[in-house]
Amino acid sequence: MADITVRKMDFPFPEDVPLVAAPSSLERSMGMLGLSFTLPHLEPYLIRTMRVGVKQATDPVIAQDMRNFSAQEGYHFRNHAKINEIILSKMTPEFADEMRQIEAEMEADYQLYTKEKSLKWNLAYAEGFEAMTFIMAMGILEKGFEGVDKSWATLMEWHMAEEIEHCSVTFNAYHHLFGGYLYRVRVGFAAQKHFMGYVIRFAECATRDPKVQALVEGVEQELGEDPKEMGRKVLRTHLPTYSPLKVAIPDRVNTILEKYTDMAPATG
Repeated sequence: MADITVRKMDFPFPEDVPLVAAPSSLERSMGMLGLSFTLPHLEPYLIRTMRVGVKQATDPVIAQDMRNFSAQEGYHFRNHAKINEIILSKMTPEFADEMRQIEAEMEADYQLYTKEKSLKWNLAYAEGFEAMTFIMAMGILEKGFEGVDKSWATLMEWHMAEEIEHCSVTFNAYHHLFGGYLYRVRVGFAAQKHFMGYVIRFAECATRDPKVQALVEGVEQELGEDPKEMGRKVLRTHLPTYSPLKVAIPDRVNTILEKYTDMAPATG
């Protein structure tokens, strides 16, 4: 059983949230921005999938984990939607409109998946996404948030810690309801490619905005992450022996979770 706490977070983001979270790291800033813009579309899709799946779950522990997972994801996408609207208001109108168009395309994809794909396919997609973001979250928290705007840092720290907290839920749900290693890997790989394609599109669009370029002009840029190393870590989630339950969680993740449990107005 995953030990999942539903923290009812509602961050009061100030209107001066910066368009670029860390001017000395454009790559990282646009990565966070690109990820944030996917979540008001990806996470409701995961919730819809879990609502269908939980009706078929016969294990009460797995079923409760699925409900708690959905509750966490609900708070995630609502907070990201709030910061995204502030960011759109700061962008050049032309580029803000392009971001909204990409959002519309992504939303249409996920509505189509809910309508036309099987529950097995949607759960395999969910697990492909969760396996990837589990690895990403571990890396993001390990790096920390030095030089990152406080609002962006708080949002990402809370969200990434909860991604780790519920890392086993989709894996357990898929194997409880269906199983099938090759199917999970095939659909999961396609899911990761599909999702990251949208992250990159959002990030590239924002990067082209003259307002973003003006904020980083003349600022010495930090070296970015090694994408090959991250790719190797994600590929390990495709091995037959992979299970999120086998991955050691650093103590600092529990410390972060405790901090946000204390901050939340109510927990359940």
